Amino acid sequence: LKGRRYLIVMDDVWNAEAWNDVRRCFPNDNNGSRVMVTSRILKVARFISPLNAPHVMRFLTVDESWKLLQEKLCGLDSRLCCDDEM
Repeated sequence: LKGRRYLIVMDDVWNAEAWNDVRRCFPNDNNGSRVMVTSRILKVARFISPLNAPHVMRFLTVDESWKLLQEKLCGLDSRLCCDDEM
């Protein structure tokens, strides 16, 4: 990655040691490269980026989850394929 511009996404990091193991692989050449990390653990997020407040997301409600599933399966018009039996 040295000398190149990159975007790395690390999803669901569970501990600070995992971040420490890989962060040395990402050179900072001041060329706009980014590493984005997600974690369910607030302490890990704060360790990874102590100067930036983590973006905390909420869980979907049961109704929101059902609507999202219908949209993914059936498109925006859920009447096309989703019915009560599903």
